[in-house]
Amino acid sequence: MATAHDTKIVVDIENFKLCTVMKEDGESISIRSLWEHQPAIFVFLRHFACDACRRHALDVWENRKKYEEKGAKIHFIGNGSPHFLAEFKKTFGLQEASFYTDPTLKTFRAAGFKKGFWIDPGTMHSRPEFLYKAIRFAARKENAGSGNVWQLGGVLVVCPGALPTYQFTSLTMGHFPPINDIPVIVASAKKKLETVDT
Repeated sequence: MATAHDTKIVVDIENFKLCTVMKEDGESISIRSLWEHQPAIFVFLRHFACDACRRHALDVWENRKKYEEKGAKIHFIGNGSPHFLAEFKKTFGLQEASFYTDPTLKTFRAAGFKKGFWIDPGTMHSRPEFLYKAIRFAARKENAGSGNVWQLGGVLVVCPGALPTYQFTSLTMGHFPPINDIPVIVASAKKKLETVDT
């Protein structure tokens, strides 16, 4: 059975715009700087070792022209240690992509994305299988710092002026927005902003 789409905008934008994210070299930047001059499409990933998130990141990047043709910019946000960013980008040929991380999960919380021991594994695993894999994953030394296995992600579009215009909240593992949703939202939001400016 298909998972319902949750596109209600729930971000606490006042708290969200106070958050910082980290580059792969560990430098922190204000997240609000990413939407000052153009709409920002934030793609939040569960963690850098998540197979579903890797596929989603590749899918988004392969379709980046469709996402960015209306003047927006894609930014991927994970929650692992900064050093995982370079490895993730190199492994999957995403060196040109804009990647940040937030190990504190403050951006995830302000955005309203779901987290907890009882997150729904969706169709990818049975519940017992997911719990077994998640606990085993968290216990493996080589995965330390790759991110929070209990965190779900989603997509958030924020336009200049701290205006959230689209949000997709993942309800299960591997639950991502339809590829055609975001460009339409960005185009209509940009048109609305241009109307206000004139």
